[in-house]
Amino acid sequence: MYITILCKVVDNFGDIGVVYRLSKQLKKINPENQINLVVDDLISFNKICNLVQCDVSEQEVEGLRVFNWNAADYCHEAFSRNDGELMPVILECFQCGRPDWMENILFEEKLSRTVHIIMIDYLTAEQYAEDFHCLQSLTRSAKVQKVNFMPGFTEKTGGLVIEEEWHEVPERKADGPVLVFTYEKDWRDLVDGWLSARSAIPPYEPKLLVAQGRGKESFMSAVKACGADGLVEELPYLNQTEWDKVMKSCSALVIRGEESMSRACLSGIPFIWHAYPQSDEYQLVKVNALLERMRRHFSEEDFEIVERTWLDINSPSEPSLRGAERRSNPYSDFFSAVDHLAPSFDDFACSLRKNGDLAANLMTYIEKLAII
Repeated sequence: MYITILCKVVDNFGDIGVVYRLSKQLKKINPENQINLVVDDLISFNKICNLVQCDVSEQEVEGLRVFNWNAADYCHEAFSRNDGELMPVILECFQCGRPDWMENILFEEKLSRTVHIIMIDYLTAEQYAEDFHCLQSLTRSAKVQKVNFMPGFTEKTGGLVIEEEWHEVPERKADGPVLVFTYEKDWRDLVDGWLSARSAIPPYEPKLLVAQGRGKESFMSAVKACGADGLVEELPYLNQTEWDKVMKSCSALVIRGEESMSRACLSGIPFIWHAYPQSDEYQLVKVNALLERMRRHFSEEDFEIVERTWLDINSPSEPSLRGAERRSNPYSDFFSAVDHLAPSFDDFACSLRKNGDLAANLMTYIEKLAII
């Protein structure tokens, strides 16, 4: 079985992180599958999988065939061979579109075989994930059929990628560090809040682990401004397996994007989600949608703590009220309550496993269509 997966890197490691995880899981479900992973940014891919070479057109990585999206002539020859043998099924991830060379094969040169494009959309808790799941779309050719397959948080979606290592909710390390992986922002309130909570609960003395990426510099500036230099450790770039291990070792998480957010959801560890900033503050729609999915797992009082923190971190970038102007610091409230909040996050994590593994659900869907 040949499955070709397309990925354009937009959010540093989020897009490629999800696609890499999904590719490995599809290969593991059936090792006979040939997974062709077409990526436009091999440098970013290399940051989370150091086996990836950045300057080759085709390579094998952990049993996956990896193609350079930008190697147009090479890819055109490989994917047009034998009536498009490599691409009876194309997974088009996160509205990435298709490279010109593939578009020509599909719609200009045309194939005698039917090609099925399955759109894997962004992870969201919004209602449209259920409405669009398995919904067909039109294309310019009857030989190219297209359908949406939505990751999500309910049984009416495809679920999350859940590898064997994530089958069980990991045991939380209450004395573990706090992992920070964010976008750019004025982070003084968060650092102040964490310091306040830290000093109020002796002998609880965790440190902050700060991940590489675009938000690191702004966070380290806040650390310096708050005098917390000695309490912070900068992490190097980690491969995906190492990253998962670090997450599981923490007592709380401050994470960004969707790939790390999905792991945080499965971890049962109290976390704050910094969503990808969007125009017209649309990130708040996504944040509120996920909060509503989580609400039933919390008491009203606990949910208010989580909600205040999540809405604050995802608010517009202007400096928030500080000092006496502010009713209280939501981050201080959150970090002070992490042990108390943990059972509710754990309950939410357990509920997600009932939706099944995205990769397994996807393979079942493909097989039901009898398209292989």
